[in-house]
Amino acid sequence: MVEVLAHPENIASLPTSSGVYLFKDADGKVLYVGKAVNLRSRVRSYYSKSGDNRFFIRFLRDRAHTVECVVTANEKEAFLLENELIKRYRPAYNIRLRDDKTYVSLRIRMNHPYPRLEIVRVRRYAGEKLDKQDLYFGPYVSVSAVRATLRFLLKVFPIRTCRDSVFANRVRPCLLYDVGKCCAPCVHPVPKDEYQRLVENVARFLRGRDDEVRALLRKQMEEASEALQFERAALIRDYLRAVDETLERQSMVSLRSEDRDVVVIVSEGGRALVMVAPIRRGSLLRTHDFYLRTFDQPVKEVLSQFLVRHYEASQDIPSEILLNAEPEDKDLLEGWLRQMRGRAVKLRVPRRGTDADLVRTMVENAKLQFEAKKQGRFTEEEALVDLAKRLGLPRIPETIECVDISNTMGALAVGSVVRFEQGLPAREGYRRFRIRTVEGANDFAMMREVLERRFRSDSPRQLPLPDLLIVDGGKGQLSVARHVVEESGASSVMLAALAKARRENRRPGESDLPEEQAEPSLKQYERVFLPHRKNPVVLPPDSAALQLLQQVRDEAHRFAITYHRKLRSKKARASFLTEIPGVGPKRMKALLNHFGSLEQIRAASVDELTQVKGITRRVAEAIVEFFMRERAQGGNDVRERTTPLTDPEFSEPRDESNSTPSGQQMSG
Repeated sequence: MVEVLAHPENIASLPTSSGVYLFKDADGKVLYVGKAVNLRSRVRSYYSKSGDNRFFIRFLRDRAHTVECVVTANEKEAFLLENELIKRYRPAYNIRLRDDKTYVSLRIRMNHPYPRLEIVRVRRYAGEKLDKQDLYFGPYVSVSAVRATLRFLLKVFPIRTCRDSVFANRVRPCLLYDVGKCCAPCVHPVPKDEYQRLVENVARFLRGRDDEVRALLRKQMEEASEALQFERAALIRDYLRAVDETLERQSMVSLRSEDRDVVVIVSEGGRALVMVAPIRRGSLLRTHDFYLRTFDQPVKEVLSQFLVRHYEASQDIPSEILLNAEPEDKDLLEGWLRQMRGRAVKLRVPRRGTDADLVRTMVENAKLQFEAKKQGRFTEEEALVDLAKRLGLPRIPETIECVDISNTMGALAVGSVVRFEQGLPAREGYRRFRIRTVEGANDFAMMREVLERRFRSDSPRQLPLPDLLIVDGGKGQLSVARHVVEESGASSVMLAALAKARRENRRPGESDLPEEQAEPSLKQYERVFLPHRKNPVVLPPDSAALQLLQQVRDEAHRFAITYHRKLRSKKARASFLTEIPGVGPKRMKALLNHFGSLEQIRAASVDELTQVKGITRRVAEAIVEFFMRERAQGGNDVRERTTPLTDPEFSEPRDESNSTPSGQQMSG
């Protein structure tokens, strides 16, 4: 391994063998990872006028402080190492799909006698270990489409979706049983072999084996009819009709019965749209669109990186993938896909015949989607340049942070800091703070505390300083930010405050008129306050700069209010414990700290409860008796009041990574 300062004079000391190179900034953060047959020649191309002229190279050269080279034995090792390092560091200038927080998968948890079907978000690149027994389907782009599929599946194959803790403590069926979306194995004696058949049919359907599902349903219907179980036969008949109606909406695109994917890419202006169309048994199940930031990299390089990012998160890799362009390192990709699938995978660009017609059709669809995506949309580079110009900033703010406060009349006050890099959310830089030192509703004092903790130099989670810090508010919040930044010695940080103006020139009787009904001249507009400037800057509502600022501010607000609502919900749920004789705020806190949740306390025995400091055996017996009495009362069950419905139609997908939601895309 060799690491030198990122300067043309030091390139001669780099090795000429194959390997991987990493550009790093002054803080050691990895900006870009690439592979090369000749490391010295590849790195030299970034600094020669006739070499690499991609758009992002000028930004990379300005930010790069060192370049590290790792030598490998051959190109295959370099390919695998590059993929591993991109997953580990997630560099800003490498091709990335939107965070897997945006994509969802369906999972069947097989570690239970009655497996559970659920929507989850899985981030394999974050190093998450998945249970090999579980079945995963996806990832899917549209959460609403997945929920619609799940509603249909539960209607046809009513397996459970509740958490194991809820399943273990139920004493009566939930609402899903009443509407026919669950067979309620939690309280009814559902035979395990019959339930397992439901699970197998769900898995077959999600894998596109619809003919097998229909054959099994017909067989079960006939068996039930022969056994004179006419109600069961009629129920299976309804299931079969629902499956047939759903499958009629799928398009038959091929007479060939094998499974394969069609992946096409269209690219222009530093952006690309990749469309993935899985074909199972000759039927096109759905299409997924991925809108990427490419930094003007060649199509073959973008496609190669996309295929790695996409299929590393998938358990459903087909035997053949049809493409409209040849990817970089095709042979290495096929070898990697073979290793992931366990069997051979062929990457092919068809030139003639029905396969070529299919690819051309997908390309036309992708072009239409791409044009629709580009309508009125600014690139992040354009927005950053526009922002610097309109605010008169001395440099382009490549890194932006925004601070927001959320509270209810001063109670459960929290603060949030969100971070954007090159105009996109950098979720690893998000921070949230519980206000500790401020009593009552004092927004300025809360802002000061959050900023002081953010810029504290001895913090173990300290982040590099941003180029621009935005506070949600007006002159008062900006003044607080200016004092904290000066006191912390972060003089290089530029400051701004974003606030909505009061509606001016109101006419008599119009004070309560909703903003959307007001005349354009009376509507609110955004104001940007800057240090040492009396009057605010008013940005045009259709400007790229304003849309970027609003996106950053709205993300900070969303992050803060989500944390505040979580604390409120936790406090409301925990307050039920104070209804138990002998349990006050102190013992309630001890119980929650020990068990972690109300569900765990409910399931605990007397002996387990007495292990908590301050809980005597008498109090433990009172706790157990309280929950037993509530369960016996049925309608007044504490669990019924505190446990939300587990119908996927109403609930959010579980996040298996505990990561932060992605920001909204910017549109103009």
